[in-house]
Amino acid sequence: MIYVFTALYCEAKPIIQYSGLKRQPDINGFQYFANDSVNLVITGTGSINAAVGVASLCSLHTPDSGDILVNAGICGTGNSSLKKGTPVLCNKIIDLCTYKTYYPDMLFKHSFIEGTVETSPVPVTCRSEKHDENSDIVVTDMEASGIFLAGERFFQPHQMFFFKIVSDYLAGEEISSDMVTELVSVNVEHVAGWLTQIHDGLPGKPSDFSEEEKALLNQISDAMKLTVSMQHQLNHLMRYYKIQHGGFADKLINFIGENLKEPCISKNEGKKYFDLLKREFV
Repeated sequence: MIYVFTALYCEAKPIIQYSGLKRQPDINGFQYFANDSVNLVITGTGSINAAVGVASLCSLHTPDSGDILVNAGICGTGNSSLKKGTPVLCNKIIDLCTYKTYYPDMLFKHSFIEGTVETSPVPVTCRSEKHDENSDIVVTDMEASGIFLAGERFFQPHQMFFFKIVSDYLAGEEISSDMVTELVSVNVEHVAGWLTQIHDGLPGKPSDFSEEEKALLNQISDAMKLTVSMQHQLNHLMRYYKIQHGGFADKLINFIGENLKEPCISKNEGKKYFDLLKREFV
């Protein structure tokens, strides 16, 4: 199942139409639309509303390791080199109230621009010094941190995807609901196609691996001193690679031979090798 969360109906409308979702009874006051493969909840604006919306849906329809969470909606940016309507896949989320930072895992190949989303408690209507056309990709919204914070109770970081579509340049422009719907509409097919491919590659069953593959995964987990969360990431990464390429054992054995001649002596060292492995298999 794909769990989709938007703040506004005008953001959800193209997704509802594209996926053929039907209105269902509200969940704790949140508008809820669904079909056999997609659940969508409109949370309202703000990170608290967003977190409550995620918890409400996921408590009623509990996700498993084969499901994904998607947050889609508009955003502002001070980077004028980003055209309006550009989708940004967020690899970092900063809550501007708590200054806590969250990191969705980027395990899957894609063609999108990556960037940071800063979640503000109020609409941002002016540029800051770091928001200029020469800066890194930074966008602003009001929901992402709340969705991640609630979502991590039900999903692993590699199961959560945050797409923010540029709608304004933090200059106080008025944006109509029709404009929002149009910005989402032009992106929905591309984004949905990519997400569906990922979702279909996450069956989440241990039997997806042969005994030899399980032993190999255990070997590299021990050698890199992976945490439980990293082991889940490794399994999903290898499962997806196997679906795409028919197997991963030979390439993983080569990786071990070239990079892990001795077991790692610390978790920090193991994390460095794990990051290298992820780049090799994406």
